[in-house]
Amino acid sequence: MEKVINQSGRSDLCQISLTGLRSLILLGLLINAPRSLEDIRKAFLECNIMDDENSDDILRIDLNTLRSMGCEISRSCKKTNSKHILTKHPFAIKFTEEEISILKRAYKKTAENLELSSLIEYDLLFKKLAANVTDSEIKEQLLGISTIRAYNSELLKELLSDCKYKREITVAYKSPASLKASEKEVIAQEIVIQNDKLYLRCVDKNSKEGLSLNIKRIRQILARKDGQEGISAEPTVIKFLLKDFDITGLDNNEEILEVTDKGYIIEGRYHNEFIATQRILSFGANCIVVEPSDFKTKIIELIKKMREVYND
Repeated sequence: MEKVINQSGRSDLCQISLTGLRSLILLGLLINAPRSLEDIRKAFLECNIMDDENSDDILRIDLNTLRSMGCEISRSCKKTNSKHILTKHPFAIKFTEEEISILKRAYKKTAENLELSSLIEYDLLFKKLAANVTDSEIKEQLLGISTIRAYNSELLKELLSDCKYKREITVAYKSPASLKASEKEVIAQEIVIQNDKLYLRCVDKNSKEGLSLNIKRIRQILARKDGQEGISAEPTVIKFLLKDFDITGLDNNEEILEVTDKGYIIEGRYHNEFIATQRILSFGANCIVVEPSDFKTKIIELIKKMREVYND
């Protein structure tokens, strides 16, 4: 609406009720955030619905107009940082329990095939809807629909952009074993979802090792700059035998090399050894590592340790 208004002349605006128009715009301003009289005046001037010589009395009249329509707006004072706060209005969105249930089912069915950028947009949509719902229980249910509700949407958007352009970023990262966050200089590669958690796959700038950073543990992006072309981690390549397995369950980074009477010989190319280990263990007894031999030895030792733990 603001764009349309800015393109209109004052003669066009004379054809409508400026009081009504100001009231609508004021309602939108207050729904988005608390506003001082100065904030409102600035917005009105930008929208060309108020003149510089007009007094703040016009703004007070507009506030009272909204109050007469059923809006509850606090008075500006030191406690509110001299801002007017919209606490309730009759235009709030209403959802029934059945409608929330339908939204949940529709989202769950759709989200499985969505890219992260789309999941972020849905997350923002649910937050906007919740912000305009007065029922606290319905509000919580709306906020709980998104699978990425616990993540900072703005941080995710920044990281997606960093991955797209393979930027070099410095992050403050709090690992589980550390008492405080440490700085990591990495080249962003991609964001992946594993076990309902988001990870930033990246390359350590100094060691050139492939890393997977739990995004919830990224406290802050401290710096960023354009990355260097061609910097990527050497993948961990594992050859293994799979038996009694549906090959449609293979990932894009896994390729069938040979079919034998014992099963499928697969070559997997993984971001790092940790991810390769998780993937191999996920196959259970249906998987036998063929090569490299040192990785095979590590898997055997790991399984022995796991057996000891569960046998105690």
